[in-house]
Amino acid sequence: MNRIVGCALALALGGCMSAAPVPEDRFYRFQRLQPEHTLARPLLTGGLAVDDIRADPLHSARAMLYTAPDRPLQLQRYHYEFWVEEPPRLVHQVMISWLRDSGVADSVAGGDTLDAAWRLSARLLKFEEVRAEDGTAYVEVAMQFSLRSSSSTQPLWTRDYAQRRPLRESRMYATAQAMQAALSDLLAELQADLAVPVL
Repeated sequence: MNRIVGCALALALGGCMSAAPVPEDRFYRFQRLQPEHTLARPLLTGGLAVDDIRADPLHSARAMLYTAPDRPLQLQRYHYEFWVEEPPRLVHQVMISWLRDSGVADSVAGGDTLDAAWRLSARLLKFEEVRAEDGTAYVEVAMQFSLRSSSSTQPLWTRDYAQRRPLRESRMYATAQAMQAALSDLLAELQADLAVPVL
């Protein structure tokens, strides 16, 4: 009898201890983004250095972020959903290749380049999914850029850029696609401002 009770107890404990499988981590990246227009002749000559992008600690982590409608001031992290790199590094790489392809400068390099005639600095302000009270959702990318001559400590201009893209699906892959499209639109705005002759 004790043997039967022991087996039953072991089966019961085994059933209690078996839990649902832990979800796998998923990782997202951007494809190479291409500008629609390329300048025939660069307006920034002598080289353009793109400094590392600055961001607050939360936007510097790899977890994908969102805000809920009942707490719009609170940024929250998705579990198991990550960018392949920290968003500032991810965006920085996309920016450099975009600016090289755009033709706005005769050469484009990372911020460790010391002999460039021009420097572009940036801060990542928003890089998240936003859930609205009406049940809709969108992604938002916002950045601040400053352009200066390497011979000056004062920027020629500092401008804020922001782009939103609606989400029509709840899948995280759709969120990554919308973020890529929003970043592409934002870089097109930046390219248009850099394409204005510098006096």
